[in-house]
Amino acid sequence: MEGIKLVRIDFRLIHGQVITKWSNKISATRIVVVNDALSQDEFMADIYVMAAPPGMTVDVISIDDFEANAKNGEYEKGNILVLFRGIKDAKAIVERGIKFKQVQIGGLGSGDGRTSVVKGISIDGEDAEDLQTIEASGAEVTFQVTPEEKKLSLDGAVKKVRG
Repeated sequence: MEGIKLVRIDFRLIHGQVITKWSNKISATRIVVVNDALSQDEFMADIYVMAAPPGMTVDVISIDDFEANAKNGEYEKGNILVLFRGIKDAKAIVERGIKFKQVQIGGLGSGDGRTSVVKGISIDGEDAEDLQTIEASGAEVTFQVTPEEKKLSLDGAVKKVRG
């Protein structure tokens, strides 16, 4: 999957300045949003397509379709940004034998039982375990909202969650 230049988990998916910065940094020509619910919601999928930078190809697909595409070599060429809304979707792909070199956590909301590990990114113990599963598949897992910010390792984030 040499064409995939960035895999990012961000509940906001395609949004303003942050996505523009990341798509520019990797010279993205295509964004693939992987989420079962969104792939079934044509109206919301269209909103994300319209939110993308001009000239950007956007696909909103299910986990099954992403797996099939990956196994068929669709992501071997290009400059592709893969976006997941949540950790569980990325973990589901990894558990199906799809390997990523790196997974970046970019935006996960706060709430009960969640610990802020980087400004704008909060996780809980279950998230930490799911991310460790992703990392165990061979992916480097890091936390970074914008390219200008320093990356936080998964180990660093887990230490903050577990105290």
